Amino acid sequence: MADTSHPPKIAAATDASGFTRAAADWIAGSAALDMPEPVLRLAGQCLFDWFAVTIAATDEELVPIITAIGTEGETVAQGGTLVGQGGRATEQRAALINGTLGHALDFDDVNLRMHGHPTVPIAPALLAVAEREGLSGIAVLRAFVVGYQIAGRLGHAMGDSHYARGFHATGTIGAVAAAAGCAALLKLDADRTEAALGLAATQASGIKAMFGTMAKPFHAGNAAANGVMAVRLAQQGFTAREGGLEHAQGFGAAMSDDAQMSAADFGATPDGAPDWEITRNLFKYHAACYLTHSTIEAMARLPAQHAIDPNEVTGIALHVPDSHRSVCDVAEPRTGLDIKFSIRHLAALALTGADTADLSLYSEATACDATLSELSGKTRLVTDEAEAAERYGAKVDVTLTDGTVRSATWDVSTPVEDLDAQEETLRAKAVTLIDPKLGAGAADSLLSAIRALPAAADLSQLLHASTPARGDLAKIG
Repeated sequence: MADTSHPPKIAAATDASGFTRAAADWIAGSAALDMPEPVLRLAGQCLFDWFAVTIAATDEELVPIITAIGTEGETVAQGGTLVGQGGRATEQRAALINGTLGHALDFDDVNLRMHGHPTVPIAPALLAVAEREGLSGIAVLRAFVVGYQIAGRLGHAMGDSHYARGFHATGTIGAVAAAAGCAALLKLDADRTEAALGLAATQASGIKAMFGTMAKPFHAGNAAANGVMAVRLAQQGFTAREGGLEHAQGFGAAMSDDAQMSAADFGATPDGAPDWEITRNLFKYHAACYLTHSTIEAMARLPAQHAIDPNEVTGIALHVPDSHRSVCDVAEPRTGLDIKFSIRHLAALALTGADTADLSLYSEATACDATLSELSGKTRLVTDEAEAAERYGAKVDVTLTDGTVRSATWDVSTPVEDLDAQEETLRAKAVTLIDPKLGAGAADSLLSAIRALPAAADLSQLLHASTPARGDLAKIG
């Protein structure tokens, strides 16, 4: 029998920091915020990239499963568009399906303060709600910036231990960020916004043990759906504990060893302007775990600078932070998904000149390739923090039979400041991902719709550009 003589002491909600309330007040007041044009443009670029990777994923094995499960025979008269597929689903299920597809290729953007992927839980939630409500393009862009702000602020407040303990921040922090964006979109007051944040926090889930499986992208879709659910409940007066993020048994305390939440996180900078988290966004140009990108970039530079015969390689050392071991060090990949989290195999691919942005590369055949496996077997990880170029950087050393050592370093953690150049790079990426699915010129049509969002009365043009031109497909609920 359990000992009930000394029941556990559960602390009352605390206002010592007021983080949740400060966040709710900030979100509820966001309609009055002056959002600079570059910030809104970045929001559009994030959405453009998300549409591209989502459309490209429509042939993935998980798609028919996540699209059909639990909905056989159901129809909906109206609801959210299924990006890249056509047809519709109910609001929450559209967010779930689109969010899962958006992360299926692991090719979507990242934010290092969040420790995860910010756009993939936020965008599908906003699109589902905005489409149902008939809201404008500028409303979606502004709400996206708000959701992104919460993703960065909460991710930073949770410290490093949240991710290190095994939580997938895209699923956990992403759910709260999705709720924040939807609350701003629906213009909930501060009380209902705080309830929405708490309802999202109590649903938040996702563990890193699932990396390399279909469950990882499901985390993103689930976060988007949970964000929608949280806001719709709060909108109707459903309650949650005040201060749920910083409560003694709340989100931070339960999921982190070093959470530091303060209401000051939602104050203005000395010049009166917010420090926009979206300006820290990083896009992916390799279809693999972002922690491998510095290694890929460094390794790819060696064959470009030196004639390196893989048969003459006797050893490879990858100098990376120790955190890589628990995230992206699948020693013997067997599937395409495994490769995305195998830094040794990806280094071998880069050394042999492979295009790691090519989706067809991530296959069982590549995982079993003899040359790549041999190079991977000669590779060791050096995880002395002092030797790592930067926390997210990498240094690679390739030793040849004559004793020569070829080295290179790279760090992908610095955001691009030239938005024109970034947009053109994203366009090139999108053309390779979208046009094979929707036809020649489809990527440019989608980019035009993104550029028109600030003046768009609704999302119809954007959503039309994101779906196949083959009629209304099967509707699911």
